[in-house]
Amino acid sequence: MALNTYTQVRQAEDVQDEIYMISPADSPIASLSKTVRATGKLHEWSEDRLNSSGANRAVEGADAGSDTSQAITALNNYCQILTKVAKITNTMEVVDKYGRDSEMAYQLEMRYAELSKDIELAISGQPGGAFQTATAGNASTARQMAAFQTQHAGGPNVATLRLDATSDDTLAKLETRLLDAHQGAHAQGGNPDTLVVTPPVSRYVASFAAASGRNRELRDTRTIVNTVDLYVSPFGELNVVQSRELADYEMLGIDFNHTATAVLRPTQDFPLAVTGDSIGREIVTEMTFCLLNRDSAFRVHSISNSL
Repeated sequence: MALNTYTQVRQAEDVQDEIYMISPADSPIASLSKTVRATGKLHEWSEDRLNSSGANRAVEGADAGSDTSQAITALNNYCQILTKVAKITNTMEVVDKYGRDSEMAYQLEMRYAELSKDIELAISGQPGGAFQTATAGNASTARQMAAFQTQHAGGPNVATLRLDATSDDTLAKLETRLLDAHQGAHAQGGNPDTLVVTPPVSRYVASFAAASGRNRELRDTRTIVNTVDLYVSPFGELNVVQSRELADYEMLGIDFNHTATAVLRPTQDFPLAVTGDSIGREIVTEMTFCLLNRDSAFRVHSISNSL
C-alpha cells in the first residue's frame, strides 16, 4: 500500500491566515457630531432663541417701547471617563499566530472599536436599562454624561418636540407622528437633517411608501428595493441613518450642526505597569456630549414593535 495522508505525520495545517469579525462598530451620532475642546470636568455652553413673532407697528414719533431682551440659557454636561484594557502574556505576543502578527496590536484594535460603541451607547442608548443622567461623581462614583434623550427632555418646547407613539397602531399614524414632531422642530426654527432610527424602526420607515399608496421609481426592474435613505417631508429632508445602540423603537431627528462631542482628553493608549509575565495597555478617553440647542431636534419614542 502506498504511503497516504492517514498514516503520514507532520503534515502542515490548512488554516486561513485571516480573522473575520462581523460585530457592529458604527457610532453615527458620535461620528456625525462636530468635535470641540473641553477644558474642564464640567463642560458648559449657552442656548438662546428668538421671541415669538407678534404684531409690530408704532405710532409716528412715539417713545421707544419696552425691552424684550431675555437672558441666555446656560447648559452643561459632565465629562465621562471611558476605558478599555488589553492584556496578554509575553508568550502570546511572540508565538506565531494566524490572522495577525502582533496579538497586542490586534487586541487594541478590537478594544478601540468597542470603546466607540460604548460612547455611542452612553450618548443615545440605555446602558444598564436607562438613559444616562448627568452625575458629578466623587472619589468612589464615576462621573457620567447626560444622554441625548435626557438633555432633550429638559428643553422648553419638549411638549411639541418629544412625542409619544404608544397609541400609534398603524404605519400611517406613526408617519403622522413623525411629521408632527418634524413640524414642531421646524416651528421653533430647527432644521433637523438626519433621522436616526433603530434597525426595526428603519423597516417601518421603508414601509411608509406602501402604507400610503405612494410609488417608488425603479430603474432596474430586476432589483427589489425596500429601503428609504432619504425622507422628504413638508418641513425638510431627513437622511435616514441606523444606529444599533439607540434605545429600542424610537426616532431622533437631529441637526448635527447643533450637536458636539466635547473632548477633555483625546483617546490614547499607554502601557500598564508590569506585574508579572504579561503586558498590558489601557485605552482612555474623557469626553461628553452636547445637545447645543434643544429646539434643534425632535424625538418620537415608545413606538410599537408590532406595526
